[in-house]
Amino acid sequence: MNDALNNMNIESLKFFGKVNASISHELKNILAIISETAGFLNDLTELAKQGKELKLSLLENCSNSIAEEIQRGFTTIKQMNRFSHSVDAPVMDVDLLDILDLMIGLTGFLSFAGKVRIEDKDQKLETITTCPFLLQNLIYRILCFAYECAGPEGEIRLRLSPEKGKGILLTVLNSAQMPVEKFPDEKIKQTAELLGVEFKKNDSFYELNLLIPYVCDKIKELEKNQ
Repeated sequence: MNDALNNMNIESLKFFGKVNASISHELKNILAIISETAGFLNDLTELAKQGKELKLSLLENCSNSIAEEIQRGFTTIKQMNRFSHSVDAPVMDVDLLDILDLMIGLTGFLSFAGKVRIEDKDQKLETITTCPFLLQNLIYRILCFAYECAGPEGEIRLRLSPEKGKGILLTVLNSAQMPVEKFPDEKIKQTAELLGVEFKKNDSFYELNLLIPYVCDKIKELEKNQ
């Protein structure tokens, strides 16, 4: 158990760094667009000083662009804060829908990300007792696997089905075929084992199924020692 946790700690640091790098890249893009728009506004101001006609539509477009990027920046920072606080406690009760929503947002910064839709997003689900950071790591890797198969133009659908007394079945439906013989890889297996997640085999090349338990023995042990 300790060896597995030590190995996962190393992988978790890599995951934390990877996500933060993608967030900083997104914020850099936002600032670049705002900077370019501000530069264009300066150019318009200089032309107006020279007596050139200043079109209000151009000013409006610039203002709207800056406002949109500022809002995108606020959203990105909010996601960054949510992700950062996922390490506050090793084990806690979490809403799986919240974790899926956050991971969709964070993987959306990746250049190869496709469209993702959660089916029946308004349904009420029981909370699960788990390590939120490791679960985020697992879902992030699974989404990346699905994206790489579907491509940026593809579509991923996520379906959640409660299984009474056991946990929540997460089904990943892909618009493209997936090489299911290559799934899960060793890193995904290790993370899933610690979380008690079971992969449900099926014959479809368009579907992945995993059962996320409401709680498992290894999580109980981790909670006892936290």
